[in-house]
Amino acid sequence: MQCANIPMQTQRSITLLQAEADDNDESYFRLLINGSVRYITIAHGIWGTEDMCFGPSLASILPDLPVGDWNDGLVTKHQETGEPYFARATRTSFSGVKNTWHNTFVDYMDLGESRRLRTGVYEAKCPQLEELVVVKFARFDWEIGYMEGETSAYRLIEGYDIGPRFLGHLTEDGRVIGFLMERISNARHAGPLDLDICQQTLTKLHGLGIKHGDVNRFNFLIRASKAILIDFDTARKCDDSRLLTEELCNLQEALESSSNKGGGGYLSSSRIPGVIL
Repeated sequence: MQCANIPMQTQRSITLLQAEADDNDESYFRLLINGSVRYITIAHGIWGTEDMCFGPSLASILPDLPVGDWNDGLVTKHQETGEPYFARATRTSFSGVKNTWHNTFVDYMDLGESRRLRTGVYEAKCPQLEELVVVKFARFDWEIGYMEGETSAYRLIEGYDIGPRFLGHLTEDGRVIGFLMERISNARHAGPLDLDICQQTLTKLHGLGIKHGDVNRFNFLIRASKAILIDFDTARKCDDSRLLTEELCNLQEALESSSNKGGGGYLSSSRIPGVIL
């Protein structure tokens, strides 16, 4: 599609939501453009990651924006002029989570003030639920599989007092991209002295025939002498008792580890007004 064939809009309001940038390959961006969430791929070699990953800078260097009902754009260099331009602006049916077992659905754009906890995980105000919640979502299409697996895991542990309460599905443009869960307040990450209560929670999970798959001290939140498991994106049904026993036996070492692997936390960061960034 040639540049001249795509009508451009003169008014532009651009907010960078998420970025997956690479100096040596294509870079991917999730943007709020004139009130709509859109995804843009930027070809390699046009701009550096520092310029692309700073919201105001990216907003200023993007070429004229196409008009119309599009959500998937490609910016590359024009073959004749060498200038960046939108070579593609189409409506793409991005994949979404299929296991929508909960009866509550919340639109991403309805979320209020937020606090980033780690990549793809935020504490946010949710007027529909009238409480602070934690939201976890796929930033890009290729992360939907992780959300599918974790959403399915929450269905399996529902009512067993193993993880945070699952509060509903998070939607964007008609598809489910993630979920909302209970915010665990006044909690801390686990340590070696919490082995017994962490074993109790992990044993409950194993009793359902589920292997967590990522047992580390950051994936246990300790509150009021109780261990709450989080991060079920690698959790899977498992009928091999040896694998479940191995995971339980490795728990002590995981709690004693000084590694920050699996860290990033659900418990700290800075508050950001408005839409989740």
